[in-house]
Amino acid sequence: MKKVLLGLATAAGLAYARLFGGSIDGTAWDVKVKADSLFSFSRSGTLSFEKGRLNALLPQAAGFAPGNYQSQSVGMPGGTIWSAALEEASRGVLSWHGLIRGDEIQGIAVLWRTDGKPERFLFKGKRHGA
Repeated sequence: MKKVLLGLATAAGLAYARLFGGSIDGTAWDVKVKADSLFSFSRSGTLSFEKGRLNALLPQAAGFAPGNYQSQSVGMPGGTIWSAALEEASRGVLSWHGLIRGDEIQGIAVLWRTDGKPERFLFKGKRHGA
C-alpha cells in the first residue's frame, strides 16, 4: 500500500511540474536586461512564470507571445535552472536560459532573428517585491 501511495504522489508531482512548470510557477522577477556587448545600456522589465508559461514584459521582448518553460531544481540551496522560448513571426525566436538562487535570478537570452543571426542579452534581478 505504501508503494502505491508513493507512486501516486510521485506521479502527481511530475504531472504538476509538467503542466505548471514546477516550483517557480506563480513567481515574478524584476530584471535588468542588456545586450551582451562592450557598450550597452540595461533596460528594466519583469519576467513572470504562470501556469507553465513565461511572460517577458521587457522592451527586448515586445510583441513576443508567452511561451512554455521548463525548470529543474539543482544541487545548490534554493537553486533552479529554467529555459523557455518565445516566438514572434516577423522577429524570430527569443530563447531564455536562467538560474534562480533564493530571491535572485540571472541568465542569458538569445534572439534568433528570422535571418538566422543571433543577438545575445544578459539579465539579472530579484524576486518581485523582495
